[in-house]
Amino acid sequence: MSIVESVVSLSLFLIAIGALEHYTRNSRLPYVCWVVLAGIGYGLLERSLLPVLPPMQRLLSPDIVLYVFLPLLIFDSSRKLDLENSKSVAVQSFLLATAGIVLNMFVMGGIVYGLAHLFGSRIGWIDVLLLCGIMSATDPVAVGTVFKVFPIPERLRMVIEGESLLNDGTTVILFMLLEKIVIDHHAFHLLPAIAAFMIAIVGAVLIGAVFGLGGSFLLRRWHALNDRFIAPLFPILFVYLAFVLAQGQFDISGVVAAMTATLVFRVVFNRLRPEDVPAKEEVTRYRGLWDSLADLANVFLFFVLGVEIGILAHPSPLWVIPSGIVALVLARAVVVYGFGALFWPTRLRFSMSWLHVLNMGGLRGALCAALVLLIPRDYPHRAVFLYMALSMSLFTLMVNPLAMRSYLGKANLDGE
Repeated sequence: MSIVESVVSLSLFLIAIGALEHYTRNSRLPYVCWVVLAGIGYGLLERSLLPVLPPMQRLLSPDIVLYVFLPLLIFDSSRKLDLENSKSVAVQSFLLATAGIVLNMFVMGGIVYGLAHLFGSRIGWIDVLLLCGIMSATDPVAVGTVFKVFPIPERLRMVIEGESLLNDGTTVILFMLLEKIVIDHHAFHLLPAIAAFMIAIVGAVLIGAVFGLGGSFLLRRWHALNDRFIAPLFPILFVYLAFVLAQGQFDISGVVAAMTATLVFRVVFNRLRPEDVPAKEEVTRYRGLWDSLADLANVFLFFVLGVEIGILAHPSPLWVIPSGIVALVLARAVVVYGFGALFWPTRLRFSMSWLHVLNMGGLRGALCAALVLLIPRDYPHRAVFLYMALSMSLFTLMVNPLAMRSYLGKANLDGE
């Protein structure tokens, strides 16, 4: 497309998305579900009217998803974490986001692999792990709308938010490791893999800390915290630089680097003297800009995921959707209630009602969509992955908030 056609297409797309948001505002389903369905419809139309409609899915190449959208998603989730209150549940969140992700991947993978071979599919075990690693990351954004109607204890909210933030890094690192084995056909050796994992974490933290401190220093040195141009742009720009340098130049975890840079900005901001803190109106304006950018990233990713499904336009194998949903539900339950049993004899324990909410809070969101879109188009199981990822995401986005809304309406979460 020419630049004129691209601008017109993008403008019409955003107007259509705005109309969709307006007419689904009172829907009980999360807005992103309607975006996915709109994407599927567009994909079906594009398949039959290819010369007429702009190819929306081609606007998001894997590099654009990786270097444009992924840092924005990490920045958005990292900046919303309540650092002070998160300390009381740091151990639980960390275990759920690291060991819990690995356990979830293997449990989900075992179920999917078994059901796939039961139905005659020859998909490999390591291929299944790649998909299940992608789909292990949780995203409580849609559940947050339910929390506004039915408030939950702050400590439980911190566990859900902390898990969703930390498991982003774990999931992306697992994805990069498994992608090299599955897509690039690299040999796997345990000790070098562990060493590479540790180097990726330590190196990414150092890069993120340097860029976070550097950006914070410039903001204070230039007395720009109240500047309407510099103040909202510098944090996100330095996060992008940290991500691109870590991921693109050193081949280590850009997600961890972006997360660290964002948290450093948060820590520095929290330690400012009262006279240096931006006015409340300015902070609200900055956050509004960041929220809008994150919402756009979510919309684009889920819309393109829907377009990809619409373009495929042929039925998925019978085992794909049911096995994915069954594996998703069972794996999440094993992780949550398993860790609940592990914590029970200690001071870290949660009540059963809290575990139920934590289980229902395991939504799959934009990070899963971004990672599955990174898989090359010539990969033989890509269509199966798209169908399964879409079915898992839609199931959690539609069923989990409704189930949680019903449960919170009658549950007593005050005591443990």
